[in-house]
Parts: sequence; C-alpha cells; structure tokens
Amino acid sequence: MTVKNWKKKTAHLLLAASLITGIAAPFAEKHAEAVSSLVPVQLLGINDFHGALDTASKDVSGNPIGGADYLSANLDQAKTDFLSANQDATDAHSIRVQAGDMVGASPAVSGLLQDEPTMKVLEAMNFKVGTLGNHEFDEGLPEYKRILDGDSTSQFGPIVENYPRVKSNMQIVAANVVDKGTTNVAQGFKPYTIETVGGEKIGFIGIVTTEIPNLVLANYIKDYDFLDEAETVVKYAKILRDQGVNAIVVLSHVPALSSGNPTNGTGQDVAGEAANMMVKVNALDPANSVDIVLAGHNHQYTNGVVGTTRIVQSYNNGKAFSNITGQIDTATGDFVQTPDAKISYNSRSITPDASISAITKDAADRIAGKINEPIGKTANGTITKETNQNGAAINARESALGNLITDAQRYMAKKAGVQVDFAMTNNGGIRADLVTTANNEITWGAAQAVQPFGNILQVVKLDGKTIIEALNQQYLSNERYYLQISGLKYVFTDTDDLDHAYKVASVTTSDGTPLDLNKEYTVVINDFLFGGGDGFSAFTKGKLVQAIDPDTETFINYIKDQTAANKVLTASEEGRKTYKPQSEIDEENAIAAIKAVTKIDKLVEKDSFLTGITVPNAKLAVQKADIAKLTKAVNAVDSISGVSDANGAFKVDVTALDLKAGDQIVLTVTDEKNYSASFNAIVVETLSNPGENGNTSNPGGNENSGSTNPGENEGSNTTSPSGNESGTNKPTSENGSDGMAVNNSDSSTQPSGLSSTKDSEQIRESKLPSTGDIVGIASLVGILLTGISLYAFRKK
Repeated sequence: MTVKNWKKKTAHLLLAASLITGIAAPFAEKHAEAVSSLVPVQLLGINDFHGALDTASKDVSGNPIGGADYLSANLDQAKTDFLSANQDATDAHSIRVQAGDMVGASPAVSGLLQDEPTMKVLEAMNFKVGTLGNHEFDEGLPEYKRILDGDSTSQFGPIVENYPRVKSNMQIVAANVVDKGTTNVAQGFKPYTIETVGGEKIGFIGIVTTEIPNLVLANYIKDYDFLDEAETVVKYAKILRDQGVNAIVVLSHVPALSSGNPTNGTGQDVAGEAANMMVKVNALDPANSVDIVLAGHNHQYTNGVVGTTRIVQSYNNGKAFSNITGQIDTATGDFVQTPDAKISYNSRSITPDASISAITKDAADRIAGKINEPIGKTANGTITKETNQNGAAINARESALGNLITDAQRYMAKKAGVQVDFAMTNNGGIRADLVTTANNEITWGAAQAVQPFGNILQVVKLDGKTIIEALNQQYLSNERYYLQISGLKYVFTDTDDLDHAYKVASVTTSDGTPLDLNKEYTVVINDFLFGGGDGFSAFTKGKLVQAIDPDTETFINYIKDQTAANKVLTASEEGRKTYKPQSEIDEENAIAAIKAVTKIDKLVEKDSFLTGITVPNAKLAVQKADIAKLTKAVNAVDSISGVSDANGAFKVDVTALDLKAGDQIVLTVTDEKNYSASFNAIVVETLSNPGENGNTSNPGGNENSGSTNPGENEGSNTTSPSGNESGTNKPTSENGSDGMAVNNSDSSTQPSGLSSTKDSEQIRESKLPSTGDIVGIASLVGILLTGISLYAFRKK
C-alpha cells in the first residue's frame, strides 16, 4: 500500500468515526437525561405570621427567636443548604409559601400601617404562593385585596396614605371561599395554581377553615360561602390530575398539631382538623395524590404523616418555618415518596437581612407618635407580670398584671353584651410589664407591648370538670406553662407523681361558690389556648360560642375605658391561686364535715343533759364559759366528757356545771382522726310551760361558719342561731373571740332597753333566725290555749 493510499484510507476512517460520533452524540445525551430522572424540590413555608416584623420570642431552650429580618436570613440559609445538597438544583427548585393569617392581629409596627409593611417584607422575601386565613377577613376581603394590589387609600389617615406600599406578586389560592350561591372564588382569587420546577409541575390548592363564621364579624363574610374542606380538596386534586399534575400541595389554614417540638425530631402523630380533612379526602378519593399539607390557625408545632401525606405547621408570629424536601420522578410527575420535613426555629443567632431590617425600622419610625400616646394611669407605677412578689415558699404563679388582664377581658366581654363567668389566659402571652412613665402614665405602646400577639379572644362553653382538667395541666412540664385567671379561685396541693408536681384540691367562683363539675360555664380564652396551645389540650373540648376582639385591642380599650370613667388602674396578687399542704386541707375538710352535721338541742336552765347530733363516734368535751369574758377566753373550769354513738347522737350529763339562764357553754367535738371543732351555746331560762324542754334542731347554739370553703369564715349558713361555732384541732384554746363576740347574749348585740327578765328573754328568743332557736308551733298553740283558758276563767 502506497503512502498516498494509506493516507486516503486513514482519512476515510476518521471521517466515518466523526460521523458516527456526531450521530450518536444526541442519543448519548438523551440517555444521560433519562438516568437523572429525579427532580429535587424544596418548599419553605410559614403560617400565622400576623405582621410580626420585630416580635421576639424564645424557643423551648430559652434561646431568642423571631423577627422578619432573621426569618429572611434563615430562609436564605435553608435554601443554600438545599442547593449544596442538590447540585442539579437552582433557585427555582426552592419555593416559598404561606398558609394564611399573614396579616391581622398584628403588632403596632405593622398593624397601625394596615399591615402594608408586612406585605412589603413578604414580597422582598419572594413568597410565591399563599392562601387566606381568617384574619385576612378582619376588615373585609376587599381591603386585603387592596393591600395585595398596592393601591393607595385615604381611609385610614395620612400615616397609611403616605406609606410607600408595593404590589405583591404572591398568588393567593382559596378554593373553598366562593361568592354566595355560586362556584366563583371570592375576589377573583384562584382555587389553585401550578408552579413548574425543573420541568415538572406542582399544583397548589388553597383551603381556609370553615370555622370562619365564628371568627369574623358577620358583615365581612355575609357575601361568601365556605365549602367543605375535604370535598373541595378532592374536587381540585382531580382537576389537577386531569391536567397531568400529580405532585399536589394543599395550603390550608386549618388546625393541626403533633407531639414534640423542633428539638426532638419528627413525630408521626398528627391530630386536629387538618388530619381529619386528609382522612376524609383519602376516603372520598384514594387516588387523590395530595403529597403535602401546610396547616395553620392554631399556632402549633406539627410534623407528621396521615396516610402518605406530610402535614406540617410552624407555630406563629415568625417563631419558626417549615422546611419540606422531596424528589419528583420525571416518569410519573409525582413525588417518589412522602416528602421529608423539618420545623426549624427562626433563630436570632444568624446575621439578619439588612434590607428587611430597614423596612421594619422605617415602619417603626412612622408610628412613633402613636406609640407614645398616653391612654391611662396606674395608682402606683409599673404593674408587673412577675409572680410571687411576696416570696412565698411555693410560687402560686399568680401575677398582678395577669389578674388585671383577665379582669379586663371579662369586663370588656360583658360590656360587649357577652355574659361570661371566667377568663383565662396563658402566661406566655404576657410579654412585658405594664411600664409607666414618671407620673404613672400608660402609653399606647406600653399597653400594646404587654400582649403584642393580638390573639383573638374566643368565648367558649366548658363544664366544671374540664376547667379543673385545664387547671391541672398547669402542673405538667415543670410548670413551664401556666394560666392567669379571673372569676374563680382555687387551692392546689402536693402529689406523689413526679411528673405532676401539684394538683387542684378545690375550686370556687370568686364569691366562694364551689365549682359545679357538671355545670357549663362561659369562659373567655384566646384562640391559641382554644387550639390546645402550651399543652392545654383540655380547652379543645370547649364549644365555641363566638369570637370577640383580639387580646391586645381588648386590653388597650379597657385602659381607655377606665380613663374615661376617671379611674386609675390598680392590681395585685389576690390569692386567686393558693397553695396548701395536704395535711392542712385534710384538717379543714374534717372540720367542715363536723360543722356540717353538728346540731345542739336547746339547753334550758336546770336541764341535766346536753343533747344533739354530730359525727359518729366523736369525743365530746363540755366546758362552761364566762359571759363577761366572751371576747377573750374560756374560763378554766373542769370539762365534762362524752361520746357520740354510731349514728352521731349524743347525751352528756351537765348537772355538775350547775347551769343557769345566760350561761354559755362550749362543746368541743373531736372526730376519729383527732380533728376538732368547737360550738358555743347559751342556756335559756326555764319556759313558763312546764315540761317544755326545747328539744328542737340546734336551738341552743350558733355556728358562725358552716362554709364549704376551708379556712373562710363567711358569717353565714348558720344552723345554730343562739351561739357560735369555731373550728380547730386544739379544743381547749381555739374557741375564742371570733365566735363569742357575735353571740346573741353579748350586751353589744342586745336591743337597747331589754333586761334579763323572763319577758325580755322571750322577746330576745323571738328575734332569732327561723332556722334556729324559736318556740315550736305546738308550744305556741299550747301557750295560746292556756292564755285563752285563763282569760275565760277570770271572766267567769
């Protein structure tokens, strides 16, 4: 072969190789794409933000969290971590979404500017898709639509009119809110939207809780129907699947909760209405293809699975965010498995986003005048939220400010025409002392700082048993979460349960009436508690009656109302919560039981026996008292002993006391457990009718108590009208002045002009209460007949 021919053949081979390579190259590239068939996706979600631009809080470990500028930085960091872990992903693979209540019930920095700073912040953080919450209805959907569109307004004064607003590019989906009587989604919002990620489609359906009619003023919702959540999801999930969209996300302002928190991993348990919604969706359409549900409304931690659907919720007020990740299979257009999720605290340990900080500072500067507006005064300066200012050995967790707040809630509810029995609020919602100026003035900003979250107050029905259950839940989790209360008071005591430090021993209304376990009471709580917040699951058993103003607004308006009435605010710890050791409670209960049953029969001059009824098998001691020393002490005279029988009846020989009319005796009853109570009785003069021994129900004694509230002497419920009773476990020294000073024979209580003659004694007896020492009807008839007979005899 010549060199020329070799070169020619070599050229032909190279040409053929290049042609083969050129033709094969596109097929090789196509094959490479087919191998890489999974598209990574990240959803970063928030719910119930409530305009919390600069609201700081703490996580379960006490670390600072919250703030929009920190949220922006943490979302950016989460996206960076996702992109680092998925080299094929781009910014478009990470989508930011929200599940309602972005506005409304907001702190002043956003609320005073109609939440336009919040919409500006969300736009700057690139939130793509969101849904409606109940607070988007607070001033009507048209007003919320105005804020979204960035339209100007003169309706709220220059401070809002001059705000440099922006138009939001966030898509709002709200499938189950329709114009009344139609299928048209309200305000032109969409039922769903589709986002494309790496060539794959993800459908987003918007759902809001159907509780809205109970949460929003009727005038703002009268033009809308709220459709069943699950049925609406089923409808639009099918519409999306018919378009080839199999990866489906539901943005729902519907409650959910899980056990645990972001520090202890992912729980698989999910409860609440969002979980119930998905159970119903799965029953109605097993092929629904819903992969993810973002929940909201009850401000809880949620991270778990129902069926094959991941459900998440990340608290409220920018405390945390949901970080959901998964992979979509290009062959099916669906997630290959249930996406993973992590709820992360919005930590303040990161460098905040300066651009978001600037938006917040600008808003704060614009409202400074309003913040400093005086709205009231206190009597003694700052009112503290701190508990146990008296330094008791056991902290009852009651604060002066907590009392003021809950009293205000009851007062304002009643002023609005809602008759409520009690008010309770979570102490964690009280964020600051009510700080005053040098002359005790309260500013608008100081009042707003006390309860900045703007939780909606809910009026609910709870029975007594559930109320006690809620009170007992304070003593779980090392008392991390506890309540401030109004309208009721209670005693708590120790337990032997290491996980339950204390327990409620007794509960009464503020007037001392025992709480009826079976009676329904009307109670004001906030929406956070109603959703089971801070572990108070008992409140979720309540029946919602209606909603009233947010707690922030209620507190401010209460202060203004008091100022208009020329009143200054006062508050203190009042003993609404009282600790007592079990031994003290046992003693009080035993004494109350003795008092409840003890009756002393009338003791007449010359009677040989003291009779009556008390607790079974009791030891009895009878002593004679010196009337001249009723307000001091019992004379040191020998006591006479006796016992009651198995039925409690007693008969004690008192002949040795040589009793005369006007004498006072003290009966001390000691039960089988050695608890004692003392009773006083006055000896009355022998009646004119021989044989009348006055054996009536407790005619010779007077109890000054009979209360079922241990330790309280109400001075009522008496069953022994002529004397006085006192409770003690020291029978010879505890029957002193309190009881004797009010004795009917005390000269300080006698009607003027009465002597100690027989006639005056009978007049005095006639003035006794109907439950005590009165002459029996039979005796009166006998006396009357005797008088008539004597009159007739004299006439003859």
